[in-house]
Amino acid sequence: MKNNIYLYITIGILLASECFMLWRNHRLKSEIQAKDYYMERIVTGANAMETAFQTSIENAGSLIDGSAMAEDTLGNSLTVAELARKGKGNFLVCRYSDRMCQECVAHTLSILTDHIDSLDRNRIVFLASNNSRRVLKLNVREYGLDDSRVLNCPNLGIPAEEAMFPYIMAVDSSLRVLSVYFPSKSTHGTDYDYRHVKYMYDNLIR
Repeated sequence: MKNNIYLYITIGILLASECFMLWRNHRLKSEIQAKDYYMERIVTGANAMETAFQTSIENAGSLIDGSAMAEDTLGNSLTVAELARKGKGNFLVCRYSDRMCQECVAHTLSILTDHIDSLDRNRIVFLASNNSRRVLKLNVREYGLDDSRVLNCPNLGIPAEEAMFPYIMAVDSSLRVLSVYFPSKSTHGTDYDYRHVKYMYDNLIR
């Protein structure tokens, strides 16, 4: 009987030890996964910043194709050069497409629309690249752009068009690109992007 008790105690200790080891192993796996997740975010953010910086350098000084046609939701057409002349000065262009990630587009547009009272609406143009005027009308309502200048324009003829991400750029009246900024997924939900665009606005637009 005594031997059975010792056996049960030994089995109990072994089971407890095994359970502790399993629990400890689970904790270690969770910690490793968490570290991997944050490292991935850091690397992704760094890559996004590097890409944004590189693209900004590539596009600075580029000339937008002034002959490119832009069309509003009513079907009225004008060239990008005519659009620039109407602005009478430097302006911000928010560029997006229905082929891009909807979350990225919504975030990029919100940088301007959520802070529209602190910016001159007349100095901002939303240039979409959509499949049809109907799509343009739909996203005007969806993104709350009813009171903004929104036009459909297939291609602006600058390197930033190849990135396939929405972006915001400062442009002068001769259609020369002064600066380009690509908001990053890693900054969604923060005010980082707005501060960057506001700096660009204050120093290049006003």
